[in-house]
Amino acid sequence: MSEQQWSATGLTCDHCSNSVTKNISALAGVSSVTINVKPDQASQIITVADREISADEIFGALRASGNYVLVR
Repeated sequence: MSEQQWSATGLTCDHCSNSVTKNISALAGVSSVTINVKPDQASQIITVADREISADEIFGALRASGNYVLVR
């Protein structure tokens, strides 16, 4: 299992978190997603998967969820 941490801006509420969780969870191999929403800062996203998830995959899931930006 691979646990990875990501940071993203633009998440402000549970609705944002639920949308992002849904789209990241749909990525192949992802078994869990945990998001710590910080409305005025970069929110922390933790993914657990059976493989390494690429930044491009996370970027795509964030864009599909709304106007969220992956902090690289």
